[in-house]
Amino acid sequence: MRLPLLFRASLLLALLTSNAWAQGLTPYVADYELFRGGTRLGHAQVRLQDGEQPDCFTYSYIARPSWLFRWATGSITESSQFCVQDKRLLPSRYRYHRSGIGADKENFSLDFDAERRLVTDHQGVERDWPPGAVDRLMVQLEALRLVEGMGFPVQERRLNVTIVDDDRIKDYTLAVIKAETIKVPAGEFETIRVERINDPNKTTRFWVAPALNNLIVKVEQQRKNDPAIGIALQSRPDIKAATPEPAAAEPAPTAPRP
Repeated sequence: MRLPLLFRASLLLALLTSNAWAQGLTPYVADYELFRGGTRLGHAQVRLQDGEQPDCFTYSYIARPSWLFRWATGSITESSQFCVQDKRLLPSRYRYHRSGIGADKENFSLDFDAERRLVTDHQGVERDWPPGAVDRLMVQLEALRLVEGMGFPVQERRLNVTIVDDDRIKDYTLAVIKAETIKVPAGEFETIRVERINDPNKTTRFWVAPALNNLIVKVEQQRKNDPAIGIALQSRPDIKAATPEPAAAEPAPTAPRP
């Protein structure tokens, strides 16, 4: 079981990619349950905060496994700073930090330079920033453009998303699959199911609830016949001024991966 994959299934409230939406965005805190198959693995929390500039925000995701799994995986914190400009999401900084076994080889950060169109990692290595590319924590933000303004019955839509990851570029093709009623710890919701459809080895699904202002209430990742691992809404989000969590230490420079 590759537990870190679970905690990378970070979630966001559905955010419409427009300056009008950005001006009305309210900070929130939402709690989720981590699971593998029918086993509860721990707790996760999502926080959205206003940034220092208008139409700019900080999103953070914190995963805390239960004591039974904590020795191996540790806790995971991801954060993404971004702005909304010309109806596009523009990342400025991304950080991934995990404690636990082997964490030093995984921790990294990315800085996005909009003027030079470059991305710089925590080792100082620069690479080109592909047009429209976002960090991996913003995948759901981009994916939720699929369901913007959509009601029931659902419509067939697809979206290509380019992601700048730790040392590579990834391409996602996401599609609206169907309407589906699901039950999570927070209750039962009528949702729109969206999936990544261009990865033959792994299925990624997430469910969006229009009744909760397009909140993602569940996400799953599954490799072939393995049990699905994911995250499910534990309680309805608390809309309030989110208090920042203490920042994790910056990732130390490590040797480039082969």
